[in-house]
Amino acid sequence: MGEDGKLYIIREEILSDSLKKTLKVKELLESGKVKTINEAVKQVGISRSAFYKYRDYVFPFSKFSKGKIITLSMLLDHMPGVLSSILDVVAKARGNVVTINQSMPSMGVANVTISVDTQYMEMSLENFLEKLSSQNGVRKIEILGE
Repeated sequence: MGEDGKLYIIREEILSDSLKKTLKVKELLESGKVKTINEAVKQVGISRSAFYKYRDYVFPFSKFSKGKIITLSMLLDHMPGVLSSILDVVAKARGNVVTINQSMPSMGVANVTISVDTQYMEMSLENFLEKLSSQNGVRKIEILGE
């Protein structure tokens, strides 16, 4: 973080060895592959003091891009299988439905609001939205919030 608390995204290639090793130690600890900080720093080849110096200031980008819950508003044709195809896309992307609400159909369409946990998703949000939009019976999709 800068003096004013800003966060930056930096490519791994320009990180110092100490920062890369700090990230590796954190990864080993989070995955459960090691049980103690001592064990992790020895395995990675960094001192405990260097780890403690950087641990609160360096994080993998996935910490900030995954695990968000996104809320989508969709306008769907009122015909069999449309909502099911939407849920199939969510499942295949490894998203997890948190909430789902559907209005009563009116004039052949229904408004559906769905909240999806993206923590385990295996595709980008852009690709996910494209897949949803391409489903038969989907008229409109908007992101209401992240």
